[in-house]
Amino acid sequence: MPDNNQLSAKRPSRAWRVVQIVLHVLGQICLWALVAAGTVAVIAVIAGSIFMNQFSDYLKTDVIPKAEDYAASLELDNISLDQTSFIYYLDPTTGEAKELQQLYATQNRVWVSYDEIPQDLVNAAIAIEDKRFREHDGVDWLRTVSAVRNFVGGDSSFGASTITQQLIKNLSKEDSVTVNRKVQEIFRALAVEKRYTKEEIMEWYLNTIYLGQGCYGVQSAAQVYFGKDVSELSTAECACIVGITNNPSLYDPYYFPNNNRKRQTTILEEMYKQGYIKTEADLAAAEGEEMLFHNGRYDEKEYTCGSCGFTGPRSAYVHEENAYLCPECGVQNFSVDDSEGYSYFVDTVYRDVVEDFQEAFDLSAQAAERKLLTGGYRIYATINPDIQNLVDRVYGDVNNVPGTVSAQQMQSAIAIVDNATGDLIAIRGGVGEKNGSLTYNRAEAALPTGSAIKPVSVYAPALDAGVVTPATSLSDSPLFDNWPQNNSRYYSGQCLVLRGLTSSLNTISVKTLDRLGLENSYNFMTQKLGFTTLVDSVTIGGQEYSDIAYAPLALGELTYGLTVREMTQAYATFPNNGVFREARSYSRVEDSEGNVVLDNTQETHTAIGAKAAYYTNYMLRSTVNYGLASGAYMSGMDVAGKTGTSGNNQTRWFAGYTPYYTAVVWCGYDEPEQIILSSTWQNPAITMWNQVMKPLHESLEGATFYQPDGVGYYSICDDCGKLATEACEKDIRDGSDRVSSVNLFYEDAPTEKCTCHVLVDICGASGKYATDACREAAGNTISQVGLIVKDNNFEMQPDSEYIYDPTDSNMCHVHSGEPTEPTDPTDEPEPTEPTTEAPEHAALPPTEAEWLRRLRLGL
Repeated sequence: MPDNNQLSAKRPSRAWRVVQIVLHVLGQICLWALVAAGTVAVIAVIAGSIFMNQFSDYLKTDVIPKAEDYAASLELDNISLDQTSFIYYLDPTTGEAKELQQLYATQNRVWVSYDEIPQDLVNAAIAIEDKRFREHDGVDWLRTVSAVRNFVGGDSSFGASTITQQLIKNLSKEDSVTVNRKVQEIFRALAVEKRYTKEEIMEWYLNTIYLGQGCYGVQSAAQVYFGKDVSELSTAECACIVGITNNPSLYDPYYFPNNNRKRQTTILEEMYKQGYIKTEADLAAAEGEEMLFHNGRYDEKEYTCGSCGFTGPRSAYVHEENAYLCPECGVQNFSVDDSEGYSYFVDTVYRDVVEDFQEAFDLSAQAAERKLLTGGYRIYATINPDIQNLVDRVYGDVNNVPGTVSAQQMQSAIAIVDNATGDLIAIRGGVGEKNGSLTYNRAEAALPTGSAIKPVSVYAPALDAGVVTPATSLSDSPLFDNWPQNNSRYYSGQCLVLRGLTSSLNTISVKTLDRLGLENSYNFMTQKLGFTTLVDSVTIGGQEYSDIAYAPLALGELTYGLTVREMTQAYATFPNNGVFREARSYSRVEDSEGNVVLDNTQETHTAIGAKAAYYTNYMLRSTVNYGLASGAYMSGMDVAGKTGTSGNNQTRWFAGYTPYYTAVVWCGYDEPEQIILSSTWQNPAITMWNQVMKPLHESLEGATFYQPDGVGYYSICDDCGKLATEACEKDIRDGSDRVSSVNLFYEDAPTEKCTCHVLVDICGASGKYATDACREAAGNTISQVGLIVKDNNFEMQPDSEYIYDPTDSNMCHVHSGEPTEPTDPTDEPEPTEPTTEAPEHAALPPTEAEWLRRLRLGL
């Protein structure tokens, strides 16, 4: 039997056993960690493989093809052709295309070829912006990796853009700092470098960079800052100009000469380090050169000959008998004349095409404008030259503008749409001489409209929604507290929607809108009628504004306003039986080979139904025939329209149309002030409208708006909107009647007779309610009047003397006997049945003068 010492020697110590256990546990942990890591690695590899495959597919099917298409659309290699673009119009008589305008670039955007740019300017740009420009393939991968590291570290500026990438950013509309945009920019740069030469890229870059003082490109910068051609710049001047592009607001040599000087020195030193400046003596000479700034702007226009390509100012052309001939080929250049720029219509076409180029080709405004001016395009305008000439004759002479007491010249704008096509055919953005091209166009500016908005924001959509008809009776009274007020500051109680529009009652507009709904009105204007200047919410000066409210939509008190052109486009929907058509200024753009590059197909859709269109035409025609727009009346020609006044009479509008044309006119001041006329009472917008539209219609056959079947004339009680009775006609309140003759579709006509009036016998001797004794009294006369049956539903109750109250105090006491019961309105003769012609006795809506008389009397 072994002794205890031997057994102790064979048994492991306790410490060793603990170590063994710990090592076993650690081993298990490591084993599981390795298994887990391996699993994660396998998953990562699989997920990464799937991601890379999907990312690769994304690049192949989306990013790369789009990048290649983008590169092709730039056409950098065609810029040397510098072809002149032309605007044409179709002769209204022959249909033949005739030249309207050659398009030319203004001097502060003049283009120079790569060969005309001094090498020092190219070297300066490369030295400071992209020193590996000549070696890389559009992306500097070393700088990109560094930029990515910075981005991951929280620096969102990215940086690392090569000259090629900067060009793409300048030419595109995408300037947000996002990973997606950066990826697109990288692949676009690769595609651009693959398609174009370094010289072509550099030429575009140096011609499109912004260099302050309104200068785009190095040629205009050379002229503005140094008064010389870019080819004449010294090395120091080249560095000065290139230094601006990093931050024009910080390095403008006029405003921040010290900043520009430091940046210029940095560029010169980089040029020396990179070998572009050979010696220290050359560097010292450049750094020591004094900058003699021109301190001016060179803005003489240049014109390109469409035949030979010669480009020069007007003074370079041969002037012979009002014609300017090219000094090289002798062909007349019609763009060169003694005027001060494009017409308003050409301005409109120009801006529309530039905007559409931006959208179609994903270009910046600058790149789109350059594309238009140099691409040799043929633009087919919708202008009617005869009508535009008429507009220009009227608007060009300030003596045709109604006189005011202001020291300012009252301005006016007009746009005209051909109702047969829906196209814009004439436009004018101001009165008097037009100085310059692409000037301020008041017909395209957002302006306050006042009541001219009511048909397009309230009545047309409300009629279409069926919440009112012309015969709906509403209360001419405030909706909230003492708001809104009418222009007359009077309220007249119950009245029909027809009168609410013809007399432009703010209360009826607001209450009709209340029935329609604010969102429905806003959506109708923005989605059905194409208005683009309305806002659902915007913060200005810390205060939030919205056009989805009563005052903007019912009264025209908008945040920004509406444009004359878009108002004309909207109103032209009504004579077109409710079908909206875009008032385009051109139909298509072709390249120099006749291929269509922009097909400006007119956008069209049904805005309101035929019934609502008829009602709107009828009500607006009544506004001209009997209401506030009577000054626009034409004998033998249907005219419909609506006036507008806003801002304490600071602007005046008239939106009017005939079956042939729609024209909207605005009048006001550039510095807002109240319009006080000195020679006439008539709305000046109607005066300007008449001077254009009446001569335009003189030779046209008389015409009426569309008259559908199923419409009749109905005599309607103004107070309840039901069929009128004799009691309505003999209403005592104004000695006249409370009956309106209204056109209604059969299905919309009321079927009940008036229940709010009673016919009451009045004793001639006492003036009180007559009794049987009054009737029997010898020599006594009995008359009948219509009195109102008190109706608690009326928001504005008539005065007590107009309400039927058969109490003892109102009975005749001169004669004895019981009072005569009032005649039940239901016992009255049948109302006039619907006819195609108004009955002779049918009452027309009262004239403006009559309404004003009633309001002054408080009736």
